[in-house]
Amino acid sequence: MDQNSDGVILAESTAGGGENLAAAAQKLTEVADDIRSSLKEMTRLLQSMTQEAGRLAPQPERGEAPGAGVGAAPGIQVNHWEDDPFSEAVPTTNPPLATPVATDLPTNGHALLQTEVVGGGPAPAIYAPDTDGFRFWAASEAIARGINFWAPLLPNGTRWTTVAAPMQVTLVAGEDLNANYSRISGLRFYKKSVRGRTFFSGESPDVVCHELGHAILDAIRPELFDAANIETAAFHESFGDMSAILSGLQLPGLRQQVLDETQGQLNVNSRLSRLAEQLGWAIRQLSPTAVDPDSLRNAANRFFYQDPTELPPIAPSNQLSSEAHFFSRVFTGGFFDALARMLKVAGEPTSDTLLSVSAEMGQILVDGVLTASLSTDYFSQVAAAMIQADQARNNGKYRVALSSSFVERGILSPDAAASLSRAPTPQVTRVPDNRDDWLLAFGGQISDGYRRTAKDAPVLPTYAVNTSFGLTIRVHAPDEDQRFNLTPAMFAAPRPANRSPKDHARSFVEDLIQLGRIDLETAKGLLPKELFPAGHRAAGQSTHRLEQTDDGQAVLKRVLFDCGLGRCRHRR
Repeated sequence: MDQNSDGVILAESTAGGGENLAAAAQKLTEVADDIRSSLKEMTRLLQSMTQEAGRLAPQPERGEAPGAGVGAAPGIQVNHWEDDPFSEAVPTTNPPLATPVATDLPTNGHALLQTEVVGGGPAPAIYAPDTDGFRFWAASEAIARGINFWAPLLPNGTRWTTVAAPMQVTLVAGEDLNANYSRISGLRFYKKSVRGRTFFSGESPDVVCHELGHAILDAIRPELFDAANIETAAFHESFGDMSAILSGLQLPGLRQQVLDETQGQLNVNSRLSRLAEQLGWAIRQLSPTAVDPDSLRNAANRFFYQDPTELPPIAPSNQLSSEAHFFSRVFTGGFFDALARMLKVAGEPTSDTLLSVSAEMGQILVDGVLTASLSTDYFSQVAAAMIQADQARNNGKYRVALSSSFVERGILSPDAAASLSRAPTPQVTRVPDNRDDWLLAFGGQISDGYRRTAKDAPVLPTYAVNTSFGLTIRVHAPDEDQRFNLTPAMFAAPRPANRSPKDHARSFVEDLIQLGRIDLETAKGLLPKELFPAGHRAAGQSTHRLEQTDDGQAVLKRVLFDCGLGRCRHRR
C-alpha cells in the first residue's frame, strides 16, 4: 500500500461531503483490520518457524539448562526456584524464601508437546521474587525442564491428550490451595492467602512438574483418565510425584545438594523427598493433619501396601487411606527406594551418575506404563512391567534394586517377584505404519493412544455399577487379563477372592461420594441431596461429573486431576 494512500482517501472524502467521509472511515477501518490480520499471521508464522527450528535442533544434554542448544538466545537468563520457594528439614512458623537461581532462557523444542500460558507474559529477564514476571518465568522454566526430560523417553509422535494444542497453562485460575490438570483447560494453578502470606501454586516447581506429570501420563496412556479404580487413580498421582522428583534431578545444583545432604543414600528425608513444601506449609496452617508434617507428601515414607478397597476414604496424613493422593505414597515410596538402589548399582554416587540413573529410571517407568496390563491390581502390574522392561533394555542390571524395593512395600509378594525371572520379557517391536518408531511390547501388541487427542482418545469398557443408595452408574473399569499372574503382599486380612472390576469400581464411586468429588450440578436428580453437604465443590473444582446418555443412563467421567488440597477447605 502506498505510504500516502490514507491521505488521498481523506482528501477525496472531504471533497465529497459526509457520505464520502463515512465511506473513507469505513475503508480506513478495513485497512486497519487487514494490517492487524497480517501482523497476527506474521506472528503465528514466526512462532511456527521458531518451534520447527527448535524441533530440528540438537536436544540438550541431560542436566543442561533447558533451552541451551535448542535455539535459546545467548546471554538471556531468567530467575527461578531450583526446589520449592522454601525448603526446611524442620518446619518453622514463618519460613524464609530460598535464593532464586538464574538459568538460560527455557525453551521447549518438542513440536507436539508445546504449551502456552494464557494471557502471555513479560519479556525474559531477571525478575525479583513475588512479581508476576518472576512467577511467569519460574513456571515456564519448570514446564520446559519437565518436557525436555520426558520427551526423549516417550514414543515418537506422542502428543497432548488435550482439547487445545498447544496445551494451555493458567498461572492464576482463582483462589485456592490447589492445582489441576484437565483435558479441557490444561494446567491450572491458583493462589491463596494464609496467615498473612500469599501462596502461588504455579511458582512451585514440584507442583508444576507434578501436574505436568498428569499430562504426560495422559498422553501415553489415555485409557487411565476415566478409569474407575483406586489403584489407577493413585498411580496417576504417584506419577505426578515421580515426575517432580525426576525433573528436579535435571538441575546440577539440586543434584549436588541432595547428594551432599544424603551422603549418597538417596531414599532418606531430604529436599528431594519433600514434595511441595510451601503448599504443604500453607495447608497445615488450616488443617494440621491433612498433609505430611514437613511437606505436601514425602517420598521417603514407610507405607506398606494394603487392599485399598478395605481402607477408609480419608485419614490423617500419617496413615494410609484409599484417597488417591494418600494411597499413591505406597508406589512413590517403592519408586524412591528403587531409585536409591539403582544409584548404588550404577557406581560412585556422583552428580553425573545420578543424572544418568534418573534418565534410566524415567525410561523404565515409561516402558512399564506402556506394557502393563490395565487390570485392577495396577500397582503390581506396573511394577512387574518395569522389572521386565529393565531386563529387556539393560539385561536386568537393576532387577534386584527394583524387585527388592517393590517387595518391601508389598506391591509385589516375594513369590511374585521371584516368578518374574521365568516370565516373558517385552521385545523391541516396530510400530505399524511408522518405520522410525520402535517400542517395547509383548507379542507385538502396541496401543496407539499416545498419538491420540481428546477427540479420539481410547477409553476402557463400561460396566453398570449398582450403588448402595439405589442408583446404577456406568463406569469405565480396567478389566484386562493380568499379563503377570501375581498379587501384592498384604500383612492384613487377605483380599476377598474373585473381586471383579465392578467390585473395585463400586468402591471407587463410593469414595468419590464420601469425599464430595462428584459435581453436584450433574448429579441433581440422580443422587440423593443428603449426600451433598453445604460447601460441596462447585463444577470447576470437582474431579468427576455424571453424563447422561440418550437412553437416560448416568456415566461417570473424570473432569480433572487435582492436588487434592481442596479437602482442607471444608474443615475450617
